[in-house]
Amino acid sequence: MKILLLATLMACGAQADDAKPAATVDPAKVQAGLKHADLADGTEDKTVHKCAGCALGMDGSAEHAISKDGYTLHMCSSMCKANYEKDLDKNLAKLAE
Repeated sequence: MKILLLATLMACGAQADDAKPAATVDPAKVQAGLKHADLADGTEDKTVHKCAGCALGMDGSAEHAISKDGYTLHMCSSMCKANYEKDLDKNLAKLAE
């Protein structure tokens, strides 16, 4: 069991080191995603109160905030924040789809 876990961790590390840079995302799609997320709570105030990492289905917290282009996104947890920030522009663009 320990060997399998160690091999899995090593493989994940190798993938991260060999990973290609993320493709550039259309800035208009990023802005559209931010606007869509901002309106999810019914108020256009450049503060996203729902967790974008959970497809705007859970309440976020200011404790786990991300800032992007004048918007503040409240994420539900530090883990969700970290995962979402890994490819922030791509994830935001998906919100507009």
